[in-house]
Amino acid sequence: MTAEQTRWEHLHQSSNFLKELPEPLRPYWNRCRRNHIDPETDTFRQFTAAEFKKIKASSIKIYAYSNRLLMQMQEFIRKPDLGFALFDNRCRLLKLYGNETFLQWCASHNITARTDWSENSVGVNAVSLGLETKRTLCMEGSEHFCRALVDLAVYFSPFINDDDKSTHNTIEFGGIALIVPEEKRSPDHLMTAAAMANDVALHLYMATSLYELSYTEQTGLVSIDINVITGKPHILYHNSMIFKVLGIPYSNLYFKKAIELFDPPPKNRAFWGIIENSKAVRNETIPLCIRGAEKNYIVSTDPYNQTYLGFRGVRVFITSPTQVSYNVARRIGNNAIITFNDIIGHDRKFAKAIANAKAIAKSDSNVLILGESGTGKDIFAQAIHNASERSNRPFIVVNCAAFPRDLIASELFGYEEGAFTGARKNGNIGKFELANTGTIFLDEIGDMPLDLQATLLRVIEQKSFMRLGSNRVTKIDVKIIAATNANLQQLIEQKRFRADLYYRLSTLHLHLPPLRERGNDIILLAEHFIDSVSRRIKKPNIMTLSNEAKDLLLRLPWKGNVRELQNLIEGIVQLNAIDVIEPKHILDYFGVDDAPARADAEPAEARGGPEKSRAGVTREAIHQALVENQYNKTNAAKSLGISRRTLYRKLRDTG
Repeated sequence: MTAEQTRWEHLHQSSNFLKELPEPLRPYWNRCRRNHIDPETDTFRQFTAAEFKKIKASSIKIYAYSNRLLMQMQEFIRKPDLGFALFDNRCRLLKLYGNETFLQWCASHNITARTDWSENSVGVNAVSLGLETKRTLCMEGSEHFCRALVDLAVYFSPFINDDDKSTHNTIEFGGIALIVPEEKRSPDHLMTAAAMANDVALHLYMATSLYELSYTEQTGLVSIDINVITGKPHILYHNSMIFKVLGIPYSNLYFKKAIELFDPPPKNRAFWGIIENSKAVRNETIPLCIRGAEKNYIVSTDPYNQTYLGFRGVRVFITSPTQVSYNVARRIGNNAIITFNDIIGHDRKFAKAIANAKAIAKSDSNVLILGESGTGKDIFAQAIHNASERSNRPFIVVNCAAFPRDLIASELFGYEEGAFTGARKNGNIGKFELANTGTIFLDEIGDMPLDLQATLLRVIEQKSFMRLGSNRVTKIDVKIIAATNANLQQLIEQKRFRADLYYRLSTLHLHLPPLRERGNDIILLAEHFIDSVSRRIKKPNIMTLSNEAKDLLLRLPWKGNVRELQNLIEGIVQLNAIDVIEPKHILDYFGVDDAPARADAEPAEARGGPEKSRAGVTREAIHQALVENQYNKTNAAKSLGISRRTLYRKLRDTG
């Protein structure tokens, strides 16, 4: 019997055992006695294989980050009777590290993985006390309460992080114990255990912070670690978006085999080649087979290789073309923000247009919106999209008249890197691809070049296209809303617009009436614009319209439609400190003399013709001619049958 065993027996048999123990241990020994823990216990409680499988699964994080360190440390152990033990946060021994001599010595003392080192099992010990007190400490020989540990010196340090979300809590992951026979004890061993545990705790903290940062990332992220010994890939961490991108239910895949997410070879040949060779790729479209279903995804990778630290792997960023379209559409500000509730108007013709548009929104067919410039074609396009089943998907606007002839194809369909001189590196995604699963609004469709009309027709018919410079077909699911103020039938007769494209686009028609045909909607809109402009610029008073001003607004031709009315009100509200808008304020904005309009003025449609005599040209006729000729005084004078000089004189003298 060794001296320590003799001392241990003496302590347990002595009625003064508490006085003979080191003071810090006394309350714990006393607690063990009160709890009737048998000090003669010389074996550890062992978990069943099924129980231990669950224990390992719940401890996979600390195992992953500790195992690499402990395997490295094992290579530098020169003492045959020294080794390490990895514990979880409930004192359960997960794995032993050491040479064959050490492992055999542990086995002779019933120390193996699957054993329970909790106080209830083998009394107070360095592991149970270190986790309870959150301190690095040692217990040697007879300081242990049970006989099972009396021959050991155990130097334990826990893995502990402060909980950043709470200043009062900590996170206990487990810890490392350095174990030697009691007769080989040394105070230096405690420093080794503390340094190793600190390294693991720091690693755990940084990894946890990285998880939290990546968890909210809008791109699917999975970090695949490659075992430097076996070469097998496993998932180090992932975020929640990866499941949404891949279209599969969420599951915890931390430290699981990578083939649990990506189908194993021979499938995913391109993907596994990237992982095996730690290849860096950027926005590369590759097919991925996920649980038997294959689709194209956009993949970028960030390889890492730390030879000295003993690990390597690849961070993989995955998104789908659909997700790219949605995210880019949001960022470039093309989201539809107008709904039918935002559209103002009670006129019978206009109310019928709204009813037709609501019916159109329920259909997935292509739509052609016709109407003069400024009637609100873009507003109706947004409202139709927001009332459709595609409302939460992209809404992309393309003004077909805004792009140069040689660029519109690349803007619509995108291009690959190097497709033409000046092409962007990594290529460019086109508007149709951005709009995938959503709606594309082709404004001013009548101005689309004739050769591109043929391409657009094929896209509509085949629901697919190829980027410029690519040989890969991109399939799309897009609702097309086209709009124009041009007479397409006339353009077809002039061979400037394809009849077959017209019929493809015009499955559903929507005609918007001009403002001059909407009666009292003019006043309703004017009052709405007065209110909205005043609130936007924080004007203290909200102007009103006099009856004479209302009458004048109703008699104006409004060739610019709602847009012209909105600009008029914006100018008057911004430039005048008044309470009531009178006709002179309207005429001032248009640059016409501010003399009061004659009460007996003729209706607008009967005025301003060239048949008017010079003497009979009224102020109202002059204004009508100016509006109709977009304030070109030369053309206005010609339409009135007077000279430009006479027009200027009448503008000065009338009133």
